[in-house]
Amino acid sequence: MARPRFGFEEGGVVPHEGRVEHRRHEEHFLIPADVDPMDVALAIHQKLRDSQATPGLGDDPMMLLERRAGGRIVVGGHHLLRLGDGNFAKGKQFMHSLIATVRHRQSGLSG
Repeated sequence: MARPRFGFEEGGVVPHEGRVEHRRHEEHFLIPADVDPMDVALAIHQKLRDSQATPGLGDDPMMLLERRAGGRIVVGGHHLLRLGDGNFAKGKQFMHSLIATVRHRQSGLSG
């Protein structure tokens, strides 16, 4: 099987578009304003604890969320990767399902 040739010998700039470390900062999941972020953080924390040994997870579930400009709260890309077993799309799919579940629980409590 032939190995791809990257042409590093010729010098020049190595392309950086599409690298995971750059996408990690671009990819995130915005928590809707009508959903309690603590409920989301607790569910994510439980999922990550159940799925595998997670070094650096800690005991504070709110560490899984990030506050952005304007008070927006997001789940960062590195956590989406972990939730989706290395796949952003699967991590976002999990988050959509989680948000629907949390909304359903909240509507049951208020109704």
